[in-house]
Amino acid sequence: STLVVIEAISIAMNSRFHRFIYQWPLTHYVLGIAILLFLTAFYSIAGAFNPGSAPWYFDSDREFQGMVLMLITMPAYIAICYVKGTRRSREIAASVDEANGTELADTVINYPIRLSLTFGFVGFLYAVLFNIPSFGLNFLSVDNTEKATIIGQVMVWTIMGVFLPVRCRIAYAFNRASQSVPIDIFEPGNLRPFAQIGLVDVLIISGALVISTVQSLDFAFRPDNYSKALVIALPAIFYLAIYPMWRLHQRMVNIRQVQLEELNIRIKAASKDIDIDHINQLEILLQRRERVLAVSTWPVDITIVQRFLLYIVIPPLAWIGAALVELMIDGFIG
Repeated sequence: STLVVIEAISIAMNSRFHRFIYQWPLTHYVLGIAILLFLTAFYSIAGAFNPGSAPWYFDSDREFQGMVLMLITMPAYIAICYVKGTRRSREIAASVDEANGTELADTVINYPIRLSLTFGFVGFLYAVLFNIPSFGLNFLSVDNTEKATIIGQVMVWTIMGVFLPVRCRIAYAFNRASQSVPIDIFEPGNLRPFAQIGLVDVLIISGALVISTVQSLDFAFRPDNYSKALVIALPAIFYLAIYPMWRLHQRMVNIRQVQLEELNIRIKAASKDIDIDHINQLEILLQRRERVLAVSTWPVDITIVQRFLLYIVIPPLAWIGAALVELMIDGFIG
């Protein structure tokens, strides 16, 4: 009976969690604001906003405060993206399920907890090995402000370690589902969701890179502040944008190649005399071949391409803007 009670409690908790994440319209607002308030209070108590509180390895208080702001806003942003991204992914998956009889929507919302914890630990190790100064590893010997900074770095990368694999698994699920989706290379409208799911992830990563520019609060552009993030972000963008539709691309290439081979055989066998019927038949075959050659083997249209490019360009523009502001201020002061 005890096991039955525990199981009933577990089911009830899972149901409430499901409603909170996927149904309640205010989830992302409440979650984001709660994290912002908690982290702001945490860093305030640690003295991170006090004048002269910056650790010695920061050039100025404003540089340190920019880092603190990033450590406050990034976890909230990731939490909001988890909720909004998962809901949007579920909507896209449901549209694929409705059109093709797949079961993508269930895959989107079912993610193994053990896998999350495993990659969360990987994120923790990445923070410790590459984002915390070596002297900071002696956690007990540093002051409260440095301890808060170390905790913030570990928190950001651990959360990122949990979040990115969730998005990668969704991309993998779309890739697997694409092998059973019917393809018409001339009318690929039913394939657009496999490109749209990548747009969600590119936008999320681009937003995170833009938020990272708050580290330049003192108007000094430091490439090292972004290099460690780019090591993760660039491969993630490539994988999350391309992999969901990669198998579709391969299938579309094969279908186009088969049609071209068949058309070439028929063109080669067609009569080349000047009889009007033979000319018309040959022209039809030649026009058909040109149309097949012109067909895209990616399930994207111009709108999707434009949005991809826009999302990718936004972070560099933000960084360039930070660098230009630094140059303008230096020129004004100089």
